[in-house]
Amino acid sequence: MTTMRDVTRELAGRSRASVLWLTLALGLVAAMPAAAQTPVTALGLGVPVPSIDARAAALGGTGLGLPDGSLSARNPADIALFEQPVVGITYAPEEVSVKGADGSLSTGRSRLGVLRGAVPIGDWAVGLAVAPELDQDWQVSFSDTLVSEGGTFPFEEQRTHDGGVSSVNLTAARRLGRLSLGAEYSIITGRLQQRFRRIFEGDIAGETGTIGPAAGNGNWEYSGSRFRFGASATLTGRISVGADLSIQKALTATRDSIDGVTRTRKFDMPVGVEVGASARVSERLLVTGAGGWTGWEGAEGASDNFVASNVTWMGIGAELTGTRLLGAQVPLRFGLRRTDLPFHVPGAEQMSEKAVTLGLGVRVAEDKARVDLAFELGSRGDLAASGVEESFQRFSISLSLLQN
Repeated sequence: MTTMRDVTRELAGRSRASVLWLTLALGLVAAMPAAAQTPVTALGLGVPVPSIDARAAALGGTGLGLPDGSLSARNPADIALFEQPVVGITYAPEEVSVKGADGSLSTGRSRLGVLRGAVPIGDWAVGLAVAPELDQDWQVSFSDTLVSEGGTFPFEEQRTHDGGVSSVNLTAARRLGRLSLGAEYSIITGRLQQRFRRIFEGDIAGETGTIGPAAGNGNWEYSGSRFRFGASATLTGRISVGADLSIQKALTATRDSIDGVTRTRKFDMPVGVEVGASARVSERLLVTGAGGWTGWEGAEGASDNFVASNVTWMGIGAELTGTRLLGAQVPLRFGLRRTDLPFHVPGAEQMSEKAVTLGLGVRVAEDKARVDLAFELGSRGDLAASGVEESFQRFSISLSLLQN
């Protein structure tokens, strides 16, 4: 694999503008000093973000087959289970520790988990949701040396990507006795800003030559669409099941014009299927499980910088009710989950994410409002096998308002 030192030698003697744009085109996986410190959001199209509320996050990241509806943006049929208008918002900050060959560094990110509202109209319900899809936020800094005929110049370089892909989801669902059916059309949109800056020191060989700083930025716009179909059913008074199918068109990425040339790339987006179920094994205990498959394998988009592989995920959880705190009912939740990550460096193993989850919920204002909290402790990748390793702690909080 080409190292940053090899690249900078090749670029020596060219104009500063050429250095700038060629360096931007390299991609992180071509720079070994940066690769060890690169979070997984820098690979491929980023990290897929599950659009789930804090209750689902605490229950092992499920969000399917739960009784009484869910504010997670997974199964469009779930909104038919609400008996009154509801709106909810989830905020999910995350602290990340990135492990590299030269040590570890700490970083973090915060994101909107999901914003969803639903209005029942007889046996029908309509809903609107805004949710993240792919997270591409990352920043990396590293040092290297440019060796050229004009001298030897140490430098510090910083690269930052800020943005990602989100969806706006329009949903309709109908309740048919114990069965609910739903359909959803999603507008996929997003923006990514790439920033680059390199600062050179003086020639350590003692020559008088200097090199000025190099800097620049590029912007990408994303667009696409998706159809999602779902069903949920109450099999008995104690068992609920749910499933959904997603079909997505190609994602178009368009970069702002450089020298009058607009660059466009298309990524074939995956088909996905998810299933889940829950059972109330006693008056106080609910157990749930869910899983899914997404066909990311065809999403490389003619790129040799990353490999896309199919993804499977699964989660299990339990909810214990009946506990009281300051006079209020407080459900306690626990769970485990595991999910593959679709993008990885060529020649490296596909990464997976594992987490232990827990949380609780509180109903306030005579059940007109609910607050749910979740905490996830987990890891992603393995430094020796996949070239990237992270540990993370994520906190989610959901606030939902119900209109009686």
